[in-house]
Amino acid sequence: MIILRFSPRFLFQLCARILFVVAVWVSGFCSQTIGQALPLVDQAKGVKSTDRFDVQRLGAINAFMEKAVEDGVIVGSSALILQDGKEAFFNTWGYHDRANKTPMSRDAIFRIYSMTKPITSIAAMQLVEQGKMKLDDAVLKYLPEFENLQVFVMDKPDRAADKEPKLMTVRDLLRHTSGLSYGFFDVTHPVDQKYLTAGVLNTDKTLAETVQKLGRLPLKYTPGTFFEYSVSTDVLARLVEVVSGEPFDEYLQENILTPLHMSDTHFIVPEEKRSRLVTMYSDDGAGGLVPAEPAQSSKFIDNKNRFFSGGGGLCSTIDDYLSFMKMLMNNGETNAGRSIIKPATLREMFSDQLEGIEKPPTGGRHAGTPWGVENFRFGLGFSINEPKYGTDYEWSGIAGTRFWVNPESGTAMIYMVQVFPLIDHDLSGDFRRLVYEALKEE
Repeated sequence: MIILRFSPRFLFQLCARILFVVAVWVSGFCSQTIGQALPLVDQAKGVKSTDRFDVQRLGAINAFMEKAVEDGVIVGSSALILQDGKEAFFNTWGYHDRANKTPMSRDAIFRIYSMTKPITSIAAMQLVEQGKMKLDDAVLKYLPEFENLQVFVMDKPDRAADKEPKLMTVRDLLRHTSGLSYGFFDVTHPVDQKYLTAGVLNTDKTLAETVQKLGRLPLKYTPGTFFEYSVSTDVLARLVEVVSGEPFDEYLQENILTPLHMSDTHFIVPEEKRSRLVTMYSDDGAGGLVPAEPAQSSKFIDNKNRFFSGGGGLCSTIDDYLSFMKMLMNNGETNAGRSIIKPATLREMFSDQLEGIEKPPTGGRHAGTPWGVENFRFGLGFSINEPKYGTDYEWSGIAGTRFWVNPESGTAMIYMVQVFPLIDHDLSGDFRRLVYEALKEE
């Protein structure tokens, strides 16, 4: 056996050399690792994935939204981007409540208003799938209150048209060609004035009582001839009640909200969650924002409210609505594989239904509305827009909330804010533009 003997000095030098080599290797490894991580360190706040996005361009969203808060255009907002099934971006800006300096949070509850409409439209199309009604069925078949509907004629202000109009169909309700109105987009029109006088959207009434009111009012246009954004989706909600045999709120809960785990989506926000309900603001008339009048949103916290509006009654969170959007992106299925709506039905809803239909003129009283643009297209519950990548299916709410799903590009986006009404600034449109500008070419 050979025994090697080394002097202490030699051993010291050997150990020093080994430590030096190890240090160099570790340093090189760490440098490489840190070099790979540097883009993450330098990423704009809120960026979760850079697979398909240019980080610096995506960071422009933060600068834009922060300026909107600083300029007083909004008090607070949040936004989320889903790309190829993964969360690519989420951030918040400003305040949930300005007076208390409460920062905007991810679990904040927003009044989504007309973003209720796509959910109601899916509910109605479920019943079409089940054969319980057909798209081209006359609404009169299910709602006898509409038996004597007539079209108002401008040059005969004291009476309706002599000729009985074409019958309103389920399809007309879904695509807003029913001849119904809202009452507040053109307050100079005699029919809109009748809506306001009748209190069509009073929250002390039920959907059934609302339909009874509408049955006593003239139509603004002959059904199937003109796109007029209207109470059509509230009538659609009543149709869901009649055809399904369930109250509308219960039908939604059972067939859409619970399967999609939308546990923070409500017509009336429960008392224990009301601290999460974002303060809503309105223009003070001098370019600033003040808390909105309670009457503008009292129905969302009124336990006596029984007007479960299919057109604008829900409150939700960014993650709850994202669950609905994921289902749309996933051909109508939940993440667990449960079918909410069939792919073929969804394709029908995502197809333009306004061919041959007269549309409102651009600009004027329609300026700033989603339909006040050239080449406006609308399916069954969704508007249709073509950005650089694929096709967006979308809708918005009057307090500034908006969402987009683009299955072709794998992109889904949602923007949440609470300014009623947010009509002088297209923040959501700018958000969408910035997202697509940051999307890399494949």
